[in-house]
Amino acid sequence: MDVFKERLIDLRVELGYKQENVAKELNLTTSAYGYYEQGKNEPSLETLYKIANFFQVSIDYLLGIIDTPQHPVYYPISNELTLNESELSAIQRMKELNLLEKVGENSKLNTERLNRCWEFIKTELAIDEK
Repeated sequence: MDVFKERLIDLRVELGYKQENVAKELNLTTSAYGYYEQGKNEPSLETLYKIANFFQVSIDYLLGIIDTPQHPVYYPISNELTLNESELSAIQRMKELNLLEKVGENSKLNTERLNRCWEFIKTELAIDEK
């Protein structure tokens, strides 16, 4: 479980905790917690749950099943459409700029135009990055 120990260390360091601090919060000895970070021991399910809660991440993230600290949240808009947080945020920003209304005036044509513009921008940025 190399991913587990690496994520434990990364989360602890990122948040500025010492092993002693985390161990105390989890009601563990410092050496017991240290063994998790060294990969010498694996926590019980109850302890794994406490660790995830302490660091405010999902257990799936700790175990390396997903690469984001939390599972993405999806919002059903209709039977055919579901949006995640970032998509919903992009739509909100487009609405604030009145871009959504403008695109919606002729949605098929305007979304095709918008897509061509986006492809052009990505191509130009790729050239600039080289």
